[in-house]
Amino acid sequence: MSPAEAARTLDAAKALHSGRAHLRLVGSIDNPDADGPGARLQAARRDQELSIHQVAAALRLKAEQVAAIESMQFQKLPGLGYALGYVRAYGELLGLVDCDGLVSEFRDAWEPVQRRRESEIATKPSKFVAPAGAVVALALLAWLIVWASLHAVKPQPVDVVAPPDEKIKAWAEAQQNGPVQATADVQPLSTLKALQDVRVTLRGEDGALVTDRILRKDESISTDGLGRWFVSSPFGGVLEASGYGQTALVGEAGKKVVNWRVPDFEAIAIAKSKAEAEAAAALAAAEAAKLAAQQAKDQPAVTQTKAPNGVNLGNTTITPADPANTGPVTATSAPAKVVGPVTQ
Repeated sequence: MSPAEAARTLDAAKALHSGRAHLRLVGSIDNPDADGPGARLQAARRDQELSIHQVAAALRLKAEQVAAIESMQFQKLPGLGYALGYVRAYGELLGLVDCDGLVSEFRDAWEPVQRRRESEIATKPSKFVAPAGAVVALALLAWLIVWASLHAVKPQPVDVVAPPDEKIKAWAEAQQNGPVQATADVQPLSTLKALQDVRVTLRGEDGALVTDRILRKDESISTDGLGRWFVSSPFGGVLEASGYGQTALVGEAGKKVVNWRVPDFEAIAIAKSKAEAEAAAALAAAEAAKLAAQQAKDQPAVTQTKAPNGVNLGNTTITPADPANTGPVTATSAPAKVVGPVTQ
């Protein structure tokens, strides 16, 4: 693809995705809104060069939920009990030592938000408008009667918020007493590796900027989640793209690289595997045919020779009896002579 074609492809992708909220999933700016204990998780993930997609796959969560944990966006997460479980599992995945402190910080940040939300729900005015004042008065009176009867039977505490994380506390205690779980080994499907120090500009398939920095020699970055990504660099032939067991040098040596598009490694790997399977099947068929021909060639032939006065089987001659006589037929082995009919 020429630089002009690559530029047109990027412009079309930007126009297509310009109205959509998009969260970058790989690179140094994958979640710029990280805050509080979520920022610690993000920093540890970046140190291990893991993408949000990889963490989500390992924890069996959505990528948006992992991003919400890092940015402390509580409204995008389920109840506090589940969210704290996700935080602990995330910390264990990254091998953090103080997972208990991380969960405690997350709970301390969540609880004020939860109390404020419950207070807003309780004080939110009703939007119901009765058609007549009498109906409103009767409904209010009925509600007061029911409320008073219920509270007279079973008094309820006032302004007390029940602890929302009892289940997660029990789960955490059980985990502390149980066996230590191994940290998941998450390997990227595709990477970009520097063969020498070089500046790299990496963009996703939609044209969004992923990273623009200097890669040191032998340093690799994951490109999972970017689709058919683009890379630009002042020098060609010093970057190596790999994926699905295939590798390719980025650009041409000695020339500037502008929006070089990575090959479809997955399609190449599938085609290569299919060709290898067909070649192996053809070779096996040829070997089988060769073996059958050799076996047929090595099998000894069976021959029979008929003599005028008898049948010769190896060294044994059998002389047929004279029809005029009824005497027995005598069979002898060489070098014995053939015996004729017995005379009465």
